[in-house]
Amino acid sequence: IRLDRPNLWSMERPYLYTLHTEVRAGGRTVDATTTTFGVRWFKIDGTEGFTLNGEYRKIQGVNLHHDLGALGAATNRDALLRQMTIMKGMGVNALRTSHNPPSPELVQVCQELGIVMMVEAFDTWQSPKTTFDYARFFEANAGADIKEMVHAHKNSPSVIIWSIGNEIRGQTVATAQRLINDVKSVDTTRPVVWGHDGYRSVPRD
Repeated sequence: IRLDRPNLWSMERPYLYTLHTEVRAGGRTVDATTTTFGVRWFKIDGTEGFTLNGEYRKIQGVNLHHDLGALGAATNRDALLRQMTIMKGMGVNALRTSHNPPSPELVQVCQELGIVMMVEAFDTWQSPKTTFDYARFFEANAGADIKEMVHAHKNSPSVIIWSIGNEIRGQTVATAQRLINDVKSVDTTRPVVWGHDGYRSVPRD
């Protein structure tokens, strides 16, 4: 499908399209889904910084955990919209999620408000931080889980960076490369980053 002269998604004018897809067999619809997406291009350059649709933009971001104060970790779209509208009013134009895949509702709110996102997968790999954290499942499930995260949000114009983890302890570049490969098996259009508080220089392994 080609869009001629599309309306571009931007921070000031977050224009969104809706694609309705149907699967038909024997003349009847057996499955259907609706996908919201936006059209934009961006570049992250060490010298020029971040550009969106060819325009330089200073990223003014925040990091927010997934809980919503007294509402807890349960997703509430109205509360997310209120939270991110307040952030936008403060001048925020970027959000880093932490430390697990965000809810679809959060991504929807950000793309409606014109907020770009770094979407993060994990805060632990094989080495646990607490007794019952994700480290118990990492070896068996990390590849499938991170691919599912990318598949879930790859059509969002808000998402500009994937993060494979934050403050990962006792891990190696080999594991990071495995996760990067998993991400790039689904999406090669966005950079992949790793937040690691253990390194103070470029790692050798």
